[in-house]
Amino acid sequence: MHAKAHTRSPKAPRTALRVAILCAVLFLSGIGALIFETLWLRLSGLAFGNSVWAAALILSSFMAGLALGNALAASSRIRRWRPLHLYAVLEVLVAFFGGTIVFGIPMLGDWMRPVWQTLWNYQPTLLGLRFIVSFLVLLVPTTAMGLTLPVLIEDPVLQRANFGRVIGFLYGSNTLGAVVGALLGEGYLIAAFGLHGTGLAAGLAVCLAAAIALLIAKIDGDTDALILERTFPLRFDAGYRPPGRLLFVSLGTGCIFLVLEVIWFRFLRLYVASSPTAFAIMLAVALAGIGFGGILAGAIHRRSTPLNHLLPVLLLSAAILTLLSYLFFPGELIQARTGVFDLKWWQIALLSIALMFPVALLSGILFPSIVADVQARVEDRMNSTGITTLFNTAGAAVGPLIASFVLLPAIGYQWSLILCAAGYALLSILMTDRAGCLFPQKLATGRVRRTVGLSRIGLVVAGLWAAVILILAIFPYPRAEAHFAHASHPFEVDDQGDVLAHVVKKIEGTSDTWQFVRRDLFGEPYYYRLLTNAFSMSATNPYGQRYMRLFAYLPLAFRPESEDVLLISYGCGVTADAFLHGSHVKRMDVVDISKEVFALADFYSSIDYSNPLRDSRVRAVVQDGRFFLQASPRQYDIISGEPPPPKVAGSVNLYTEQFFSLMNSRLKEGGIASFWLPINQLKVEEAKAILRAFHNVFPNSSVWASANQDWIMMGIKGPGRSISEEELRRLWSEPATGADLRRIGIEVPQQLGALFLMDGEEIDRITHDVAPLTDNYPKRLTDEPWDEQATHRFALSYMEALPALQRFLHSSLVAAVWPETLNASMESFFVIRESRYLSETIGSNKLAELDLYLRHSRLRMPVLEVLGSDGFRLAIAERVAKKSQPPPLEIMTDLIAGALARRDINGAIRLLEGKKDRGVFSLNDTFLLTYLYCLNGSVEKAEALAAANADSIKKDWFVDWLWGKLENDFGFHRPQ
Repeated sequence: MHAKAHTRSPKAPRTALRVAILCAVLFLSGIGALIFETLWLRLSGLAFGNSVWAAALILSSFMAGLALGNALAASSRIRRWRPLHLYAVLEVLVAFFGGTIVFGIPMLGDWMRPVWQTLWNYQPTLLGLRFIVSFLVLLVPTTAMGLTLPVLIEDPVLQRANFGRVIGFLYGSNTLGAVVGALLGEGYLIAAFGLHGTGLAAGLAVCLAAAIALLIAKIDGDTDALILERTFPLRFDAGYRPPGRLLFVSLGTGCIFLVLEVIWFRFLRLYVASSPTAFAIMLAVALAGIGFGGILAGAIHRRSTPLNHLLPVLLLSAAILTLLSYLFFPGELIQARTGVFDLKWWQIALLSIALMFPVALLSGILFPSIVADVQARVEDRMNSTGITTLFNTAGAAVGPLIASFVLLPAIGYQWSLILCAAGYALLSILMTDRAGCLFPQKLATGRVRRTVGLSRIGLVVAGLWAAVILILAIFPYPRAEAHFAHASHPFEVDDQGDVLAHVVKKIEGTSDTWQFVRRDLFGEPYYYRLLTNAFSMSATNPYGQRYMRLFAYLPLAFRPESEDVLLISYGCGVTADAFLHGSHVKRMDVVDISKEVFALADFYSSIDYSNPLRDSRVRAVVQDGRFFLQASPRQYDIISGEPPPPKVAGSVNLYTEQFFSLMNSRLKEGGIASFWLPINQLKVEEAKAILRAFHNVFPNSSVWASANQDWIMMGIKGPGRSISEEELRRLWSEPATGADLRRIGIEVPQQLGALFLMDGEEIDRITHDVAPLTDNYPKRLTDEPWDEQATHRFALSYMEALPALQRFLHSSLVAAVWPETLNASMESFFVIRESRYLSETIGSNKLAELDLYLRHSRLRMPVLEVLGSDGFRLAIAERVAKKSQPPPLEIMTDLIAGALARRDINGAIRLLEGKKDRGVFSLNDTFLLTYLYCLNGSVEKAEALAAANADSIKKDWFVDWLWGKLENDFGFHRPQ
């Protein structure tokens, strides 16, 4: 037998050609299968929910289908059917049912909505039903997928080839096809053809694989190649004893690798943006390692040197590389930054290769080696491939669940990596005795070989065990902190590198890594920032407080009688806190996909903050916001959404036309939806695509914003109603809402109106030739960096005061809902918004801006902001000042700004003079005090101050402007 195997027969070239052709067939199959898998999981998430549990159930149902196919292969023999015919039928089933699922799942979600709503109050039943439905939907194509490789290996021509070589080449080729599928689908097909077109492309690839298989069968002389047998193709026959230890190792390696994949992806998100493209590249790298490993296993597999003897070496090498690839991870190559979306694809690939590829390569070698060893004991090729794959798939099915729900929340990513390395090492013990590495071996004659020392493989195994123990002994266990610090560092320091904030809490949750950063000011908490992986997801800083609270106050202003509110995405709780100030609000449902977000709510602390979740009117729901809209039967007066940025992976489906339609369906008649549109994180055309989608659902829509690029879309279900001036002013007359609005700089009702940007007619005008963002075309939002200059030009066109005022006055929406009695006094507020926007985006002459606010407005907040302060800083500074006299120098700027905001010119002058007397007086302080002397009528003091500092004042455009301004307005004489 062995001699024959190594004698090159005339049929050897034909066998090699058949292996090559079938590798190409499985390569095509891998392309289609991976594309189908990603489409099914994406679309199933839309229909059955994207929460952690829902996603786990959908993945489990997918794996269960594969395992069923593997189980059929493990327990059956092909009856009468030719293997290539059966393979072709299986691929056609994958193509047909796979494409049907792509087109049918969205409709299934709509049909199941009444069932979800009926079972909403029975969550365990609802969760179980989603698993059953998703399993049944995916059953046929996934079962067929699980059968393809075991069936193909039964090809008679392949029977003459070395099984270890064949399984390695076929397995590797199939996996490399999956690499192409991952990159092709995400990188081109979805953008070009949408999800439906991509599903057709996947079906075409699979059908092409089936056609080639049938063509080969016909060339072989099967004239009835296209005629299907009437009998069921499989006959159940499991008359063999499974090799338990080998199958346990197959189970363990499948489980460990999938655990590692979850951990690796989580770890990489501390360096890489959570974008669809990044995930596609990371997945492609992991699959490429497995694929090349399979090819390598096939290339080196010889009967004279069976790889099963090397299983302990491979397992221990995997353990060592798991640790070393983490220890030598080149994170230093990626500079810490806040704009993590601007990483190039090659940078993501480099990090992924360094971390994942070595272990993935070994994993790709391990699987064919285990299958070959099982086949040597089971003999039947299909059974051995099926049962080994069954155990490997079962391990892969439970791996992500163990990683997400047990390891990462309990011990974190670093200890989870160490545990996986230990798992590989422990599995090697099971294989060490089988390989004859450490123990005496029984010869064919029955005699026991006496060995003085270890075998050569045993020596290698012993050396590898010593390396594992050494690495664990010298492992730098605090290293995890450096990776967390890389993600948080940009939010802890300023541009000069001075430390401003610090991390107060870290949570490694089921789906993300959370870091909670606190910025202190004058010894008190100033604001908090919530980091998700390496991205700032929310913050309580003054900038964020304003637009996030407006998500509540805009709809409350136009529907003051609102009682039922739904908030999608909790963030830092700012919007929730604002809604609870509404005097008529009786119930607020808060939905967030992450339980960790709710768990952190008690860590915020400030004088004016209380945890909204402790309010009896609030019900917190851990759920995917989209599925909540599908499944919850409640109707709401207001629905507000501030989900993660649209380019974060998984978030795009919260900005599509179909999602907005779900929002509309849950609103009462006359209800209002408010939704975030961060144009500073989008290309202009992408922002327009979201606007088009929103306006298609809400014809009565509008867009509002303060002096920033965080815009708020507002849609009214129906015509809405007119609000009287008295109703509107009630927001400012009621203590809770009035104080809150003034704290964020919305001090009078006219300022609320001056947030207006455009109505539905203007949205129609600028988006008439723009396709809306839809579920089928998610790639209308690309992963490419946005153009800041183009975004600025687009935003500025709506911030310019006079055109904005004209749009406001001529808007049919404004005429229908806004009190006309306030229109006459609106112009100055539009001017102030434009001035603040220009100041924040391109800079301004701060003193000219201050003059505008002090002499032509009674507003406080613009004065504070132009002097670098805000309401929150000022409140802290005033509390500190009460405890210390004279006030500390570091709070003087805020106290001066506060005095000017109150129009207490004399008070501001006294504070500046106090700074001067204490010897801490800058040139800018000189200019400000000179201006304030003139404004207060003390021109002589101004002239004396300017003359005393004439030597230190260098002439430039600003000095010329200031002296000219003071001359023209106050009769000031510039110093000689």
